[in-house]
Amino acid sequence: MAEHSQISKDILRRVRILYFVFLLIAVAVVGKVLWVQYGPEGGKLREKAREITYAYVSIPADRGDILSGDGRLLASSITEYTIRMDFAAGGLTDELFNANVDSLAYCLSTFFKDKSKAAYKTLLVRARANKSRNRYKQISPRRVSYLEEKQIKKFPIFRLGANRGGYIAEPESRRVRPHGSLASRTIGTVNKGGTKVGIEGAFDSQLTGKDGLELRQKVSGTFRVPVPSALNVEPVNGMDVVTTLNVDIQDVAESMLKRQLEAGNADWGTVVLMEVATGEIHAMANLTRKAPGVFVEDFNYAIGRRAEPGSTFKLATLITLLEDGGMSLDQTIDCENGVAKVGVVNIRDDHKESVITLRRVFEVSSNIGFAKSVYNLYKDRPERFVNFINEIGFDKPLGMQIPGEQPPLIKDPSIRDPKNVKAWDGTTLVKMSYGYALEVTPMQTLALYNAVANGGKLMRPLLVKEIQSYGNTVRAFEPEVLNPAICSQKTLALVRECLEGVTEEGTGARALKNPYYKVAAKTGTAQMTMASGGYRDARGGLNYLATLVGYFPADNPKYSCIVAIKTYYGPGQRNTYYGASLAGPVFRAIADRVYASNPSWHTPVDNHADPVLPPASDIKGGREKDVVHTASKLSVKVARNRDDAEWVKVDNDEKGRLVAVPALSDDETKVPSVIGMGLSDAMFLLEQSGLRVSFTGKGKVKAQSVAAGSQIKKGQTVVLTMGV
Repeated sequence: MAEHSQISKDILRRVRILYFVFLLIAVAVVGKVLWVQYGPEGGKLREKAREITYAYVSIPADRGDILSGDGRLLASSITEYTIRMDFAAGGLTDELFNANVDSLAYCLSTFFKDKSKAAYKTLLVRARANKSRNRYKQISPRRVSYLEEKQIKKFPIFRLGANRGGYIAEPESRRVRPHGSLASRTIGTVNKGGTKVGIEGAFDSQLTGKDGLELRQKVSGTFRVPVPSALNVEPVNGMDVVTTLNVDIQDVAESMLKRQLEAGNADWGTVVLMEVATGEIHAMANLTRKAPGVFVEDFNYAIGRRAEPGSTFKLATLITLLEDGGMSLDQTIDCENGVAKVGVVNIRDDHKESVITLRRVFEVSSNIGFAKSVYNLYKDRPERFVNFINEIGFDKPLGMQIPGEQPPLIKDPSIRDPKNVKAWDGTTLVKMSYGYALEVTPMQTLALYNAVANGGKLMRPLLVKEIQSYGNTVRAFEPEVLNPAICSQKTLALVRECLEGVTEEGTGARALKNPYYKVAAKTGTAQMTMASGGYRDARGGLNYLATLVGYFPADNPKYSCIVAIKTYYGPGQRNTYYGASLAGPVFRAIADRVYASNPSWHTPVDNHADPVLPPASDIKGGREKDVVHTASKLSVKVARNRDDAEWVKVDNDEKGRLVAVPALSDDETKVPSVIGMGLSDAMFLLEQSGLRVSFTGKGKVKAQSVAAGSQIKKGQTVVLTMGV
C-alpha cells in the first residue's frame, strides 16, 4: 500500500514539473509576442504585416482612340488576357483536381487546338505534382479576348474561381488598328523603350489618361479582394484624337503608291493630299521597299526626308522673277538648243529649245531658261534672291503636329566657309534657280503649291483637328496661316496660268490632262546625292527623285497633292525615273478618286427637264417592227408616218422625237431609199429588187450611188457608202 502511495506521489510530482515547464514556455511565447509587437521594432513589424496583407494596386486607364475625320477608328485599345493557374491555391484539393483534370484537359485542347488532350493533362498533372513552384503557371498558349476569357472561365476547375480553382486571368491592354497597316507611320507608336512616333507619340499625354489606385487585401495565396478606402482613385481614361485623315483616300493613296513602286522598281515613295483652304491632310502615305513585293511604312519621308527638289522648286523661282525681278511671261530667253554655260555651270536640258518665252520655259521646265533669268538679275546681289525665297516661307520648318520634321536647308550668300552646310560658292545661285543647292521636304514643297491654290496664304499642315473626351470637344485645332501673302495677286494669277499650262501643253499633259476636271501642276525629276556625297556611284548609277505636285480642280482649287518617288537608275536599268511617268499615275488615281467622291463637282440631274433622247442617227432603219422594238428599249416614243409600212428609215422631228418614215415608195419599180439602214437590211431590200450591191466603210448607209426613186434596172450595181 505504501509502495502504491509513493508511485502516486512521483507521478504527481512529474506532472507538476511538466505543468511548470509548459507554463514557462507559454509565458515565454506570450512575452515574445508582446516584445515583437510592442518592443522597439514592433511598429516596423506591424507596418510590414499590413503591407503584406493590404496593398494598393494600380488600375490601368484605357488609352484613348485615334479617329479619322469622319469618326472611323484608326487605332484603339482592347483588353486581352493571359490565362494562368495557381496550383497551390488554398481551396484546390487533390480530390478536386484529380476528379476534374481530364475534363479540363479536354476543354483546353478543344479550345486552343494546339495540343492533344493527353498533352494538356500531362502539363497539368506535372505542374500539380510540384505545386509550390507553379503558383502562376501560364496555361494559355496565347492571349485571349474578353469573350474568350468568359468562355474559359467556365471550364472545369476554373469555374470555381481563384481560391478553389486557382484560376487567374491576367489582363493586358493591346493597341489595335482596325484598318491594318493603313497610315501606320502617320498614326505611329509609343514603344516600351519610350520612343514616340507619329500621332501616338505627339499626343501621348492626352491619349494615356491617368491610372487609378485600389486597396486590396490578401485572402489566400495570391488572391486579393478589393477593400473600400477613402484613398481609392478611379482611373481616368485617355482622350480621343480626331485626325483629318480620310480612310478611303488614304487607301487609294497607299495602294496606288505601292503599285507604282513595284512597277518602277523604286526604293521608296510618299504621297500627301491636302485640303487647299484649311491645310488639312486627308492622306499621308509613306512606303519603303524591303524585298521584292514587300513594302512597309517605317519612315515618314513626307516630313523627315530633306532633299534637293529639282524642277518643282521652279515655282518659287518663277514667283521671284515675276514679283521681285520684274520679268513678264512673254519675255524671251535663248535656251541655246538645250546646251549652255551659265556663269561657271554647264547645263543641259532634256527639251532642246531655242528662243522661247518665260511662260514656255516653265511649261517645258528648262533649266537653262531659269538659270539665265536668275543669273542675269541676281548675280551681283544673290542675297536678294535668297531673301525673297525665305520671305515666301522656305527658311523655316512648317511646325508639324507630329515629331520628325526636318528643317529646310537654304544656303546663305554671306557664308563662305566650305565646311558649313549653308556655305555659298560660285555655282549656288545658278543651281538654286532650278532646284539644286538647297534641300526641302516634300511637305514644304506641297505647302508652296497649296499657297498658290488658295490665294497666296501659306498654311500650316493640319493633321489633328480635335481632342475629345467621351464625344465632347476638349480642344480644337484651327487652320493656321504662316504667311498671309506669298506674293501679289497679279503674280499669283500669272503663275496659276503657268501651272495650268504644264498640264495642258507641257511636261504634265500626258499624265494629267483629262476631259472631266483641270489640274494645275509641275513635274520634277531630280538627281539625289549618294552616301559618298556625289551624284554617281562606282557603277555610274544615279538616284532620282521623281515628283509631281499640284492642285485640282485648277479653276476652283479644293485639294493639293504631292507624289514623290525615289528610284535608282543604273547600268542596264530600263525603269522610268521621270516625274510625269513615275509619279503621275499615282497623282491621277488620287485626283480621280476625290473627283468621283465629290457630288458638288458634278452637274446635278434635273428631274424636271426633258429626258435626253438618243438622236435618230443612233437608231438604224430597217423593218418597221425592229425599229419600234429598238426605240422602246431606249424609252423613245416613235411617231409613224404610215401604219402599213414594212420597211422604214428614221429621223427626228422638231421636238426631238423619233419619227419612222417609209423607206420604200409605193411604186415597187423604183429604187428604194436605204440611207440610214444597216448594211444587211439595205442589201436585202436592194437585192430583192433585182439590184446588185457593193459597199465601202462601216456603220450605217450614208449614201447610195443610184438615187432613190430611179427606175430599177435589173442587174444594176448600187454602191453603198457606210459611215457612223
